[in-house]
Amino acid sequence: MRTLITRAKEFDLGGTALFRLATLAAGFGANILAIAVLSRQHGSEAYASYALIASLVNLLPFADLGMGASVVNATADRSSGKLSRMQYRWHLSKARDYMVMFLIVLAVLATLGYSGGVYTLLLGNLSQTPGITEGAFYTFLCIALSIPLGLGARVLQGLGKMKVVVQIGFVGPILQIGFYLPLWLMNAPVEYYFIGPGTAYLATALVGYIIARRRFGLRLNIPFGSLARSEHGGQSLWRTAAPFLLISVGMTVGFQSHRILLSQFGTTQDVASYSLVAQFLGPMLAVTSVVGQNLWSRYRRELHVSTLELSAFRAHILIFVLLGTVFAAGLFAVVPSAALVLTGGSVSPSLLLTAGAGAYLLVTAVHQPSAMLLNDSRGLWIQALLVFQVAFCTVAGTIWSIPSIGAAAPYVCMAISMLVLQVIPSIRMAWKRILGQNISRNFDASDKRNYS
Repeated sequence: MRTLITRAKEFDLGGTALFRLATLAAGFGANILAIAVLSRQHGSEAYASYALIASLVNLLPFADLGMGASVVNATADRSSGKLSRMQYRWHLSKARDYMVMFLIVLAVLATLGYSGGVYTLLLGNLSQTPGITEGAFYTFLCIALSIPLGLGARVLQGLGKMKVVVQIGFVGPILQIGFYLPLWLMNAPVEYYFIGPGTAYLATALVGYIIARRRFGLRLNIPFGSLARSEHGGQSLWRTAAPFLLISVGMTVGFQSHRILLSQFGTTQDVASYSLVAQFLGPMLAVTSVVGQNLWSRYRRELHVSTLELSAFRAHILIFVLLGTVFAAGLFAVVPSAALVLTGGSVSPSLLLTAGAGAYLLVTAVHQPSAMLLNDSRGLWIQALLVFQVAFCTVAGTIWSIPSIGAAAPYVCMAISMLVLQVIPSIRMAWKRILGQNISRNFDASDKRNYS
């Protein structure tokens, strides 16, 4: 146990997790306020509509075109001296330019989708809720504006400043609570609540960019100036961005489409039950993911100099197994009573739904070390292939099993598919990479001794 504690301290598990829990507590307060007010004042359908709008901010993680991974790697390489200041500035400026281009494309598509009635199809059975299509349109516009601003958080991650990124997470919940309280006191219509998630998402990205620029010296070239220039050394942005973009698309299809699938093939009660469990599962997944991201730049630096030990990797996996087990047990302890207290019994998640969510949480936790280690171009391409396999099986299995197990279908299918098709293969590949690095290091040391 002492060894595990030492390994956990090495990548600041406790500090990052503590701050993340604090920001999530604030976010949890905002969500609980929305759940209680909407379900009691307007009914479960109103809350289900709000939950669907809130889920849209996670529907386009590929909106940065995968450039976020390139920025993290470039920042880590700059801090280790592999990139010069000019090379690094060129990388970030070009990434920013691509993000701005996609901002424009997404804003145009969001406008065309609203005017063409596409949102009615997207929102399924909930599309008749007053103001929900306008709320979806506004949320997509906020996502578009957030794309280039998200560069700031990626720079901080590459610098190993995940604690700062986590602290910025206070912005969204505080803004939402300050927005929802007056609406509650005024007994405002449900459509006003739809503005909150997108506004909070945009504000968080803006603050992250400002901090990266003012505190950590983020400087960029003039807009679109870098696109007209040739490479300034180092790898092309797309060598990392392209596979990461595919990973994000695959995760969106397989991991972020659950409410839409339930709204299309299930019932309103299924959406409400799933969303209630997700309110408790989401913070636990967020802590797990943020803690795991601390390993990204660490693994990259250690692999560059062949100092990553297999014992450290094993310890990290065990740490995340324990973390996932504790969180899954907490989910079982909290969900039943919370559902009764918050919704007055109008939403009652099944035991299978809670068990499926706990299994998915544990599988996700176990996957963190190998996912963070396979962060070069080859590793990301392999991960992209695995993610698409998981996405296909999850979506197909969910559609097939919704009639029999209802709201539990997405979590059950995802946990099984992810464990078999993604987690086990990724751990094996990461294991082999560390062994190969150690063998190469031993050969190099032997050659030096023989030469001497």
